[in-house]
Amino acid sequence: MGAVSTIENRRWRNAPSLARYVAALARGERPTRELEELSADVRATERVMLGLRLDEPLPLAGLEQALDGDEVERLARLGLAERGEGSLALTQRGRFLGGGVTARLLA
Repeated sequence: MGAVSTIENRRWRNAPSLARYVAALARGERPTRELEELSADVRATERVMLGLRLDEPLPLAGLEQALDGDEVERLARLGLAERGEGSLALTQRGRFLGGGVTARLLA
């Protein structure tokens, strides 16, 4: 019931009410879905947030607008992030502080 699907610029999920979900199934109907259209800014932000959690570096192509370049450099100097050839990754220390580091990058 709680699954969320995202394809390109659309995200959808079943309405988050177990009672309504079960009632719809009991009536032989599809449960109500919530649909969200994702802007380019939201998609870029989510790509950064999710991509920095991965073991491989995040390719930066198309993300220039989403990231604060000065903050990327500052976090690299602090040993929290590493810039590669067109990519960005959090260091081990940066991953430990992941949510805060990512928030700074997107601020």
